[in-house]
Amino acid sequence: MLMNQVNDFRGREIAFLGKDLFPYRGYCIGSNENLQTLQKILKIREKPFNTYVTIAKYSEMPRFTLNPKQRWPQFKEWVKTRDETITSIDFMLDFDSDPTIQGLMLAWADVQTALMMLNKILGEQTKYLTIWFSGNKGFHILGKCKVTTTAQDLIEKQIQIAKQLAPLCPTLDTGIYDTARLRKLLGSIVYSKNFGKTRVIPVQDNKEFKALIRALKGKNPEQYFADKTLLRTNNITL
Repeated sequence: MLMNQVNDFRGREIAFLGKDLFPYRGYCIGSNENLQTLQKILKIREKPFNTYVTIAKYSEMPRFTLNPKQRWPQFKEWVKTRDETITSIDFMLDFDSDPTIQGLMLAWADVQTALMMLNKILGEQTKYLTIWFSGNKGFHILGKCKVTTTAQDLIEKQIQIAKQLAPLCPTLDTGIYDTARLRKLLGSIVYSKNFGKTRVIPVQDNKEFKALIRALKGKNPEQYFADKTLLRTNNITL
């Protein structure tokens, strides 16, 4: 059971993906306890996998049957209309480098540059954004946006912002923007080939970044990740 876990999964599709794991998609849960139960039912708890959620929140996230033969047809049918039920979508900037200490330092430098530029683009909204270590090779800057027109409209606005930042932020991934995008569940355990068992945690300033690097360089960083207090993502307006 993860300590201080936020309810990042409410209203979102949850998915379990791994190198040697059949992709489990189309689940929804209501509590941390349900997450543990679902992993047990799917018999994946002892396997290395990462837990993802959609960047979109839905007003009508169905509870599909657990029977896989019936599940996939139901899931595929829902996919046709899911965008119509999106109530909010994450503002997300994804900084990816190599899964090494040097790579993380490059990605963190771009995060700092992006924040300075966002102060000019978003103004005071920038202070409501949170920064998260993705558990492997980079960082996410996150916020939440309510859908007042369409989810695609919010995606288009994010693309425009990402393109403004990209020339000065080489590790920024500008190809992630679509309404069905997945990101790692905040607070979840991540299995990194280079860093071992890590976790998606907030890293809000240079002091916390240095602590993260010290932990990753250590022989047993698991306690650092387990003890890390999580944050909630905040609403912003684009």
